[in-house]
Amino acid sequence: MPPSSSRHSRGYILLAVMLLLAALVLLVAVAQQRAGEESRTANLERSDAQARVLAEAGLERTRAYLGGLLERELDLDRALDPGLDTDCAMLPSLRGVTSDDHLPPFTDGQRVIASSSGKAYLRVPARNGADGAYFVRIDDNDDDAQDSSTLVSGTSNNPMGICAEGPALGPLRDNPVRDRDGMVWVTVIGVHPGTSLEGDAARSTLRVLVGPGEPTGIIAGGAVKMMGAAHVCGRFGDVVATGSVEGGCLCGVSCSAGPPWNACPEDEACIAQSGGLACTARSGRGTGATMCEAGVAVPPPPRVSAWEVTHAPFDCPAGPCLPFYYLRLEASGAAQARLYGWNYKACQSPRSAPRICSPTECASCWVLLDAHRPQEPLGIFMSHLDPGAQYPMPSLTLPATKAPRVWRADGALGFTSGGAGCDAGDTALYPEALGFGRMDVRNVTFELDPSIPTALLPRGIWFVEGNVRFSGAGTPSCGVLDSDLTYKTSIIATGNIVHEAGVISLRPASPKGVALLAGRDLRLSGISSRIHTCGTSAAVMVHEQSMLIGDSLLEAQLVAGNASTCSSEVLGDALQMSGSATISVPVLPPLSAGLPAGVRLQSESTH
Repeated sequence: MPPSSSRHSRGYILLAVMLLLAALVLLVAVAQQRAGEESRTANLERSDAQARVLAEAGLERTRAYLGGLLERELDLDRALDPGLDTDCAMLPSLRGVTSDDHLPPFTDGQRVIASSSGKAYLRVPARNGADGAYFVRIDDNDDDAQDSSTLVSGTSNNPMGICAEGPALGPLRDNPVRDRDGMVWVTVIGVHPGTSLEGDAARSTLRVLVGPGEPTGIIAGGAVKMMGAAHVCGRFGDVVATGSVEGGCLCGVSCSAGPPWNACPEDEACIAQSGGLACTARSGRGTGATMCEAGVAVPPPPRVSAWEVTHAPFDCPAGPCLPFYYLRLEASGAAQARLYGWNYKACQSPRSAPRICSPTECASCWVLLDAHRPQEPLGIFMSHLDPGAQYPMPSLTLPATKAPRVWRADGALGFTSGGAGCDAGDTALYPEALGFGRMDVRNVTFELDPSIPTALLPRGIWFVEGNVRFSGAGTPSCGVLDSDLTYKTSIIATGNIVHEAGVISLRPASPKGVALLAGRDLRLSGISSRIHTCGTSAAVMVHEQSMLIGDSLLEAQLVAGNASTCSSEVLGDALQMSGSATISVPVLPPLSAGLPAGVRLQSESTH
């Protein structure tokens, strides 16, 4: 029998071995648990990241959709009510076809209801069979409670279903399926794994206010050069240019030079942002006022095209309608100025086509108006008081032989094709027929030449196939125009607009607030060349280059696109000013710089 001490030693050894084995088992278990937790953590992190990627993809896709809408629509009504078929008569309750409301029309999505909120979302699975999905919906911001004059054109412009907006709603002041300001809230929820909002899947939620950027007084796609005493006035006289901003004075009483109309009445806190190397404009508010910054990331200017359909008026099922004129020179034999009016009765909205169509392309949509005299083939004769111009199917009640002259053409036939720098890569918004192509400019010039100097230019939107000149004859003053606040006029020219003398007063009729649009160049020169917009939110848009010299005045927002060099009327920088030339922007401009559907505000959360 072994000694007792030996037996005790073996017992201790066995116990130690058992304890060691237990410790090893515990260490292995802890290691496996930690590895499992790390794996789960890694999986959760991957799912969180993938949910965020899906949410961002859904946001960018929705922004692209909204941007496409704003290229054709004045606002985002169709993003909230795609069919414009929701019945708003019993607000805040909505009736009618509402299943597509607040949802983008993505064909790979499916409408679902979130149980937590009861709201509809469009569920879009991840592409290429990958796991996960995003859910998206679009809601209006609180724009019905706003009372800005810039929202007038986007108010009750789609009244189908008794869908009023803004002040017409009374104390309610909220219509969730109509937009006024081009801004909406987009909510996107990325989910991974799975395709359900229920359960424990990772979720990333983005809530973003999408809409245009802040409006700016001068938007230039290139350099702005202000020489001599040239300057900018007005509360909204900010300058944004993708090129340099050189010389000039901004928004202060010390900028004033030249005759009284060139004076800046008071100091304003304007700024200039240059995407180029230089920004040397000085502040008119005195020394030490920093307001010019170079090397800034500046967005490109809005697209400028005479043919863009958003310049056309809305449908008019019953008169009085906003006249939409098409002025051209025809040459079937001797040259003859012709005036057409849009036939709302036959074709309803002129905005329904991809772009503005000419009488050659859609003859049934235009009515040839009795506005010409055989013995004066280059003149256009009509009275601004003629009620027939505002009929859904226009027909002048006063024959041309008894009406005063409004326009006179110079009789130049044919067209000039630009060179390699003339819209070479742009095919989207130009007709393709000979003489209408993106590189072609009609040679004819229509001059405002009223036989009765005090007569108003007939109200409506004038689309001029060719160039426009103001060479001395002006229009009645803003004081006269203000006696009838329904009187509005816009001029859109496919070619140049040249202002050589006289005072032009316009209250814009274009839904976008555009008073003048030059499909090529804009030049203001001569003595006392002034364009007033009568205290309205108005813009002048120029596809190519702009020049203001002498003591000229432009009272409006200016968009100098500098998009091509088709015309030789103005050559060089996007905007050139000299003498005491002045641009004054006293009222909030209608157009914004940058993308139409940019991110204004953003919040995010994860789950």
